[in-house]
Amino acid sequence: SWSQLLFTILILYNEQTSFRPVISFYPNWNQVFLGESVTLSCNVAPIAQGNLGYSWYRDGERIPGDQQRLVIQAARVTDSGHYQCQAGASERSDSVTLDVKSNRLILQAPPAVHEGDSLSLRCHSRPGYDSRNPVFYKDNKAIGFPVSGSELQIGRADVTASGTYRCQKVIRFNSGRNYLILNTDEKYISVSGKTQLKPMLHSVKNLPPKPGKLFIVCENQIMEKHKIGLFRSGL
Repeated sequence: SWSQLLFTILILYNEQTSFRPVISFYPNWNQVFLGESVTLSCNVAPIAQGNLGYSWYRDGERIPGDQQRLVIQAARVTDSGHYQCQAGASERSDSVTLDVKSNRLILQAPPAVHEGDSLSLRCHSRPGYDSRNPVFYKDNKAIGFPVSGSELQIGRADVTASGTYRCQKVIRFNSGRNYLILNTDEKYISVSGKTQLKPMLHSVKNLPPKPGKLFIVCENQIMEKHKIGLFRSGL
């Protein structure tokens, strides 16, 4: 009968089931100037949230911080590095890179871009500089997208947005009597495919066995793992 084919989907979490957090940036750039602030967040699936203790690592070494957010108020060169976080007894997150620059001009971009994301780039000059006329380049060709201020709004990203980007600005000094044309370093942006879910059979500790019950884990290959239990009667 149809009732025997009914699937009930339950979101399950067991404290002994491993999960991997994902680090995000706010603002969503991983390259900043000396003295600027940036916040890193250790994100876990809703099923894994609770009174978790957080740990932060830079270049593999534990650093101060036990909250979900790591706030860097005035970035220094020594804050540059590869960051990971851990939530409770979770696995460590994949590493993300923070790059603190002393250049006069940098191209800011999201640390990771997936198909469907809203993509914007920023041609950012050091505070105090009189900078004008930003021009963005992709694969050494000027881009014709509209520029709002110093930001280039590309919109919804697809794989065709992958490429090597840089930007250029005019920096004026001596009350505008002199100027320099500066270019940023090139940055390759790769737009990855949409999130793929791969269901895998998985046993979970401390769940009482129930005849005719099937437990499947769907692992999100881009974001953290989501534990999804599928129970079907009549198996």
